[in-house]
Amino acid sequence: MFIWDFIALVTGIGGVILTILESIWCWPIALISVIISGITFFNERLFGDFCLQVFYLISGLYGWYYWNKNKSEVFVIHKMPGKLILPLIMCTIIQAFIYYFLLKYFKSDQFLFDAILTACSFTGTFMMAKKWLENWLIWIFVDIAYVFLYLIKDLSSYALLYVFFAVMAGYGFYKWKKQLVIQ
Repeated sequence: MFIWDFIALVTGIGGVILTILESIWCWPIALISVIISGITFFNERLFGDFCLQVFYLISGLYGWYYWNKNKSEVFVIHKMPGKLILPLIMCTIIQAFIYYFLLKYFKSDQFLFDAILTACSFTGTFMMAKKWLENWLIWIFVDIAYVFLYLIKDLSSYALLYVFFAVMAGYGFYKWKKQLVIQ
C-alpha cells in the first residue's frame, strides 16, 4: 500500500501548507489524506487514530463549508484562559481512560499510546477551534509522540508526515504568537 501512504503524505503536507496560506483548497486536499489515513489506521488496528480520522473528515467538511460561508470574517487569536487549564487537563485524562478501555475491548494495537494521543488530539482540536495560542503546544507534543507510534507500527511515511506536522505546529505557535502581539 506504499502508493496510498505516499499520497496521504503529499496531500497531508499540501493541506497544512494551504492552511497556512489560508487557501480554501486546504480542506479538499487534506480530506484526501484523512480518508487514506483512516483506512490505513483501521487496517493497522489503530482504532483511536481511525476514529480521529472520522472526526477529521467531518471537521474537514464543516471547515470547508464554514470557510466558504465566512470568507470576509477576521481571524482573532486569544490566549487560553488560565482558569481552564486544570479542567482541560482533567477532561483529557478522563477521555484517555475511556478510550483506553474502549480500545482495549476492541483489541486495538498499542491501545495505551493510542488512547492518550487520541484524547490529546481531541483536546488540541477543541483548543484550535477556540483559536487559543496554546493549542500549538499540544500539537507539538502530540505530533512528536505520533512519530514514535508510527515508527513502532512500521508506518514510516506517517512518521515522516508527523515530523512535518510537528515542525509546522512550531511554526504555527510562532506565527500566532506574533499575530497575538500585533492585535
